[in-house]
Amino acid sequence: MSLRTSIAIAAVAAAAIAAPLAAEAQPANPYWEGFYAGLNAGGLWNQSSSAINENNTIGGFTGTGSGFVGGAQAGYNYLMGPLLLGGEIDFQGSTQTTNVTGGAGPSSISAQEAVPWFATFRARVGYPVGSVMPYVTGGAVWGHQTLNGFDSASGSFNAANNFWTYTVGGGVEGHIDSRWSAKLEYLYLGTPDTSLSTPYTTAVTAGSGVGNLVRVGLNYKFY
Repeated sequence: MSLRTSIAIAAVAAAAIAAPLAAEAQPANPYWEGFYAGLNAGGLWNQSSSAINENNTIGGFTGTGSGFVGGAQAGYNYLMGPLLLGGEIDFQGSTQTTNVTGGAGPSSISAQEAVPWFATFRARVGYPVGSVMPYVTGGAVWGHQTLNGFDSASGSFNAANNFWTYTVGGGVEGHIDSRWSAKLEYLYLGTPDTSLSTPYTTAVTAGSGVGNLVRVGLNYKFY
């Protein structure tokens, strides 16, 4: 079974479980405001493309990748009339790897990209309808990226650095009771702002985003 199929099955299952629980919950407004924290898990996938400048020769490589993601989140919600305004931070560990191939001039390159961890800092705007709230979210991402591979013209190489980028997305959250809620969320993570560079005057410039993230989460609200 592929990762995307597994994610789709998990999303459908989460929605099927959350819907009847949310329907039985009490009206939402007294329960939405305040601090909360929880855990999440999901999947991250991408289609990578990068430009290469090696010894004044232009080239590139492409590939696809995926992996599992898990972590924790915390945030605060505030009701302003019918709207919910909030802020959320999370930290994620990731197994995402992307196998890429290509080259520049006479060289051929095979490598593996990875994003072993990242954190997001996001605003949320939601519209509670009873005990269920659809929302949109967006903000900044800080993470770590690595690149390891082999260049036929220069041998093995590796590179790593931290980066900033943006994220946008949305989701739906439903209260199970006055303290617990479950969510299903999608985020798109943009292109890192810092390019990787490898030895032998090879510069790699990412041309695609970190990837698409789908995850489910469970939150506990503190009074």
